[in-house]
Parts: sequence; C-alpha cells; structure tokens
Amino acid sequence: MLRYRLAHGLSLRQLAGRLGMQGHGGLSDYEKGRRLAPEDLIARYESQLRITDGELRSLHAAALAERASARTTDATAQPESLVIAELPAAPADFCGRDTELATIAAAAGECLAGRGPVTVVIAGQPGAGKTTFAVQAASRAIGLGLRDAQFFVELGEAAPEAVLHRLLRALGVPDSQLPADAAGGAAMFRSRLAGRRCVMVLDNARDEAQVRALLPGPGPALVLITSRDRLTGLTAARRVDLGELTEQDATGLLADIVGTERAQAEPEAMAEVVSACGRLPLAVRIAGNRLASWPNWSVAHLADLLRDEQRRLGWLTAGDLAVRGAFALSYRRVPATTRRLFRRLALAPGPDFGAEAAAVLLDEPAEEHLDALASASLLGLAATPGRYRLHDLLRLYAAELLVEEEHRHDREKAEHALFGWLFDNARANADAIAPLAENGPEARAAALTWLDTEAAALLEAARITAARADGVLDSLFRELTQRIPWYYDLRCRWPDMVEVASLAMVVAERSDDLRERAYAHSMLGLGRIGQHRYRSAVTELQAGMTDARAIGLAEEEAELCGRLGLAYEGLGRYAEAEASHAEHARQCQALGDRWGEAAAIGRRSHALRMRGEHSEAAVCLRRALAMRAELGDDRGVAMAEFRFSALRNDQGRYGEALRRADRALTVFEAQDDRWGSAVVRFELGRALAGLGRYAEAAASYRTAVTGLDQVGEWQRRAEAASALAEAQSNALRHNGGPPHG
Repeated sequence: MLRYRLAHGLSLRQLAGRLGMQGHGGLSDYEKGRRLAPEDLIARYESQLRITDGELRSLHAAALAERASARTTDATAQPESLVIAELPAAPADFCGRDTELATIAAAAGECLAGRGPVTVVIAGQPGAGKTTFAVQAASRAIGLGLRDAQFFVELGEAAPEAVLHRLLRALGVPDSQLPADAAGGAAMFRSRLAGRRCVMVLDNARDEAQVRALLPGPGPALVLITSRDRLTGLTAARRVDLGELTEQDATGLLADIVGTERAQAEPEAMAEVVSACGRLPLAVRIAGNRLASWPNWSVAHLADLLRDEQRRLGWLTAGDLAVRGAFALSYRRVPATTRRLFRRLALAPGPDFGAEAAAVLLDEPAEEHLDALASASLLGLAATPGRYRLHDLLRLYAAELLVEEEHRHDREKAEHALFGWLFDNARANADAIAPLAENGPEARAAALTWLDTEAAALLEAARITAARADGVLDSLFRELTQRIPWYYDLRCRWPDMVEVASLAMVVAERSDDLRERAYAHSMLGLGRIGQHRYRSAVTELQAGMTDARAIGLAEEEAELCGRLGLAYEGLGRYAEAEASHAEHARQCQALGDRWGEAAAIGRRSHALRMRGEHSEAAVCLRRALAMRAELGDDRGVAMAEFRFSALRNDQGRYGEALRRADRALTVFEAQDDRWGSAVVRFELGRALAGLGRYAEAAASYRTAVTGLDQVGEWQRRAEAASALAEAQSNALRHNGGPPHG
C-alpha cells in the first residue's frame, strides 16, 4: 500500500480524504502492517490509485488465509482469546478538556459497574479536535479497566454492513460465516461482543442510521462517536460538545509544539497567535507546526502574518493540515439554501445574531437553516437563548465564500437590508422607551430587551458604516443620534454613546450635513458628561450649538443648552449651570415643549441646591413635579422626587426625604432604570442614617455602592462607600458593639 501511495505523490492525509476518512492514523497502521485493512477499504484504495491488476486484493486474501490457518478452526472458540487493540496512540501534546474527559471517565465507571453500555456523542465545530479527544478519552477509559477490546473505526461514508464485516473479522469471524445483511451482522456483533469490557471509537459518523447497527448490546461497553452532526436522533446517547480551548490550554498546546523556551521568550506573540487561531485546536496545531517547521521564524512573525484576516486561513495550512479544508467538508454537506445563509452570516455585525436577522439576510424564514447549520456544527449557540454565533475563523471562511460564490450586487443588497433592519428597529425601540412614549410596561420592557440584545451589533454596524463610505448605509444610519441617546443614557452605556456619536460625526461630515453634525455633537457631549469628561463635553456642546444656530435648529439648540448646564455642573460652575438651565427652560417654553421645560426646571433645582439656595430649589421642584405629573411622565416625576429627597436630606428633613426616595425608587425599579435606582438608594441611606436606622442605612448604602459602580458614578460611589463604613460602625455602636473609632 505504501509503495502505491508514494508513487502517486500523496500524503497520508490527502489519501485519507480521497477515501472518505477523516483521520489518517488507520492508514499508517495498514501500511506498516499493524492492522489488516478491511475489504471495502482495499476496494476504494485500488479505485483511487487506479490499481487494475488486483494485486492488493490478492495480498489481502493471502493475509486472511494466513490468519485463518494460524487461528483455531473450532467455530466455538472463545472470542476472549483474541487481542483487539485498534486504538491509535493518544497524542503526547494533548491539552485541556478536563471537564469533558471527566464526563467520559464517569461513563467508563458506569460501564465497569455493570450499568453499560454507554454511548457518548462527541460533537463540535470543524477543527475542534473531536478525533484527538475521543482517542485521549478512550485511552483513559482503557486505563480504568475497559481493556478486553478496543476498536477504532473510521466511518466516513462507509455502509453499516461493510463496517460490521470489518468488526466481525476483528472478532475472529471467518468470511464464510459473515451474515449477508446488516441486521444479521448487528446481531452477531452483539453476541460476539457480549461480556467484553471494551471501548469503541466510531469516528466521523455521517448520520444516526450509520451507527445504530454498530452499537453493542447490554454489557460493559463504552462507545464514543465523533461526528460533524449532533446526531440528535440517537436516543439515550450522552453528549459532549467541544468548543474552543481555554486561553491557557490553547497556549499550552502551542508551547508543547514549538518548545517551552521559544514560547517563554515571546509570551505576547504567543497570546496573539492563539487569539488569531480562535483557540481552535486544529488551527493552534497548524500554527505550531508552521513554527516548528521554520525554527528561524519568530512567533511574532507568524502573529504578524495572521493579522491579515483576508489571508489568515491561507497561513493556517501546514502540509495536509488545513483549517479551510476542515470547514469545507462540513459546508458541502448542507443544502444549497443553508449554504447561502452561512455565507451571508459573515455580514452580520456583532458577536451573535438571532433568527430575525438571519431571515433578513436570507429574505425568507431562517429557523430551519439555522438549525441545520447548528446541527452541522457550523454555528454555535450564544449565551443568550435563541441567539447564534460564528466562530471567528468560520466567519472568515464564510466571508471568503461570500465573495467567491455570490455576485457583488446580491452581497450589497443583503447587507443593506440587514443594516436597514437594525437601524430602523433601534430607532423605533429607542422611541418606545422615551419618557412620553404611549405604551405600557410590557412594550417598554420588550423594547429595552431588544436594544440590550442588539447593542453590540448596533455598535459594530455603526463602525462598518463609518468606515465603508457607502451612500446607502450612510442614509440608513442618519437620525439614529436623535433617538438612541435615550437608550444609552438609561443604561449608562457611555462608551457606546461616545463611539456611535463619533462615528455619526464621520458620516455627517462626509455629506457635509450640519443638521446631523449638530445632533452628533450633542450626543457626544452627553456621552462625555456620562464619562465625567466635562471640559471635553463643553467643547462638543458649544460646537453643536454653533451648527444648530447656523441652520435654525431651535429644538436641538435648546437641548444643547440644557446639556451644557449639566457639563457646567460637573465642573462645579453652578452659576453658569443654573443660567444654562434657566435659558433651556425659556427656550422650551417658547417652543411649546412642556416636557423639555419641566426637565430644565428640575435640572435647575440641582444647580440652585448646590449653590445653597434651598428655598428656590424647592420652588423649582414643586413646579417640575406638577408639570411632570400633568404630562403623565412617571420617570420625570421620579426624577423630581429623587432631587427633592436629596434636598430634604441636606436640610435634615429625613422623614420627608425617606418618603420621596421610596416613591422614586418604586418607579425606577419598575422601569429597570439602573442609574435612578442606584442614586436613590444612596439618598435612602442618607435618610435612614439621619433617622438613626443605621442597619437599614448600611443595607441601602451597600446596594447603592454596587449599583453606582455598575453605572460608573465614581464620585457618588466613593461617598456611598464612606457612608456605608460610618453606618456600619454606628449600627455596631448602637447595638452594643465596639464604639466607633
């Protein structure tokens, strides 16, 4: 066999691919005479290498005859006398998978305890190392005691009858006694295997039908099945899903291949290579083999090559190992429409996506195709239920296929449809959570959930739009800055707000659109306030004011005026802040914007409070409360109550402060307003401490510290942490504990 393969210039892996085998370890054993190749493989071998004289079949028949003459001809001979040890050697550089290996070890223990057989399906995306893992797990199971027989069967496209014949021959059944059909073969196989403590690896199973006849009957047998498909039709089978390696294990695998000294000399480059490989075992192994083959290469050099995403899959090829080839085997097995969806998923922005986005890309319902891709391990399930994700390398492969197999017009049409869907829904859902939106709590909650789920995709879509200079995408992106701030403000997603506003600025300047540029400046200023970068906020807001005035954008000029007041507050310039809020209220009144006027009056109260003008601040708050209530603005009422609570705490009127804080908290929590809930908890703590209820105050401060930390209110968090320590000390002192200080 070796002579014929070398004559055709084929590597073991190349020939294995032609023969429909996933791995090539078995071929090596056949060529070296360690194992006798099955008859069906001999036939495929001769066909692929164009051997027409029947030499291999003759040699195979002679070997069978020799084996038969050396074996007792007694048909009742005990199969236990045969030694069956087909398992390839476990790789010395195997790393990680401890949890998954423990699952297999537990299954082996059940078999030994008389609760077998146990079947385990090992699934995972192409390149996840399913075969390597199965061999490693099987080797450990043998060490635990399943050592009477070990089978390793490369299934590929083989028919069950052929595989059964090959297994029965290994069990000592002569050809003359082999059953003609699969049912008879399966029955004989179960009988011959009965009572043996064995491990069987069925590698690269095509589907459920291919393996059902190969499963043993009752007894101490462990069957490990690897497949690109999840084989969900196999009832009672246990499942192990192999994902990416952990960073530590992936780095360990790479270090084992390139050598510890070399790895320790370039730790940062090692981490970059592992990241570029997506921690996929096959990719890491290929990268390691490249470095091992080229000892003069630095790890940093390979890392630099892998940075080019368009050529990364090309570099992840070493001899007959290729990430792209592993992906292609799975891709070719799914239907045409499913393949089209897979290609177009390369256009999906963000780390994951749902069925609705997939349907937009495909222009038809996509659930069935998503399920097919997930079953073929070309898609993974995201942490959020109902969402999917593409491994980074699979995304690159899908992008390659998209360019190769689809016309540019079709690609652009699909991308424009997806981005239009994303931007339109972002605007609509942001409108649904606006203060005066006429919808119920359920609609508001649904809008928030959509925005939370798609936030990362929205940000990535904005990045792509700004970089692409595509007129259609630019037009789809416009006006997002007028609506999306509601969401970013509510969730305190200040980095997202700043980045989206900066990207919107790029788009606005590209089209010289002063209106959109004014909105972008305004949003950017608000984001800088949230990040406590108040001087930068003032600069942005003043620039936005200039643009708004230049085109007579009165409503946005008023909004900019109010946000400028917030920036002045952050700088401690309370007189300027109070004047800006007063001007904002005046402009809103002239525009007939009662909501904006009420918001401005409430903000003005804070500047007055910080200046010590408590009576005037209270007048503003009463007016703001009345206007908010008249408008039906529950959150606005809660904001006014919160500010009133802070004012009364300053004045030592703790009972009123507590009541107002309680009312505000009820609304903020109902609306999932994390900032509002956190700041009100702080005021609740102040009121409770003022009333001498120190244990309750400490509990409120503790919740406030956590919430303020999450929303990035660092100054209030520091104040809350200090107040928490004091409240805890006072609680101990007033309950007989050690005195404060």
